[in-house]
Amino acid sequence: MLKFGIFIRRYKRFFVDLFYNGNIVTCHNPNTGSMKNLLLPGAPACFSESSNEKRKLKYTLEGIFIDNQWIHTNTLKVNEIVYNSILDGSINEFYGANLVKREFTIGKKRIDFYIEKGENRFLVEVKSVSLFDEKYSMFPDAITKRGQEHLETLRNAFMDGYSPILLYIIQSDRKYFRCAEEIDFYYCKLYKEYVYKYIKPLFYRNIFDPHQNSFRILKVDTD
Repeated sequence: MLKFGIFIRRYKRFFVDLFYNGNIVTCHNPNTGSMKNLLLPGAPACFSESSNEKRKLKYTLEGIFIDNQWIHTNTLKVNEIVYNSILDGSINEFYGANLVKREFTIGKKRIDFYIEKGENRFLVEVKSVSLFDEKYSMFPDAITKRGQEHLETLRNAFMDGYSPILLYIIQSDRKYFRCAEEIDFYYCKLYKEYVYKYIKPLFYRNIFDPHQNSFRILKVDTD
């Protein structure tokens, strides 16, 4: 089960201090994004404890409670959640897939999933979306050269006969999505040029319950 504390600060990108049981504990933070809307001192936070004695930090930040909802922040777990959701049929578009490969290499790039369903050959890149405002969930939350390269790779894959998909896993309860061009103008420029024309976007919400340490994937209609 997860433990619960109070967020104090993030520093050196991968470190987070929490107040827990009268002490300050330092957690590993796997999220490489800015987390700019989540890092509110005093916000409830949850974290896991590892039994691996070789780890430098035995605690890992898993989520933060913001805007009356738990936001899952451990991006290392997102692909595992997606993988399990593909296998159990929670992601409708891949229901009945006869082949699912993780970490698929195409050219010099690596894409999260290669999926075969009937005659379709899907290439699926997963993005975790934790940035939001009053109306929209937004991606990215920092300039992402890697994300830009993924868009180029998926667009080129379309030319080679694949069915490229960007799977945005939305961590908030916002029903609308937009590309955050004020944060990464070039990523959003490519998004506008390639998405829908060459790349199909899918939007699924990850409902995170830290008390049960459970995840539930539901499709979001962002139109």
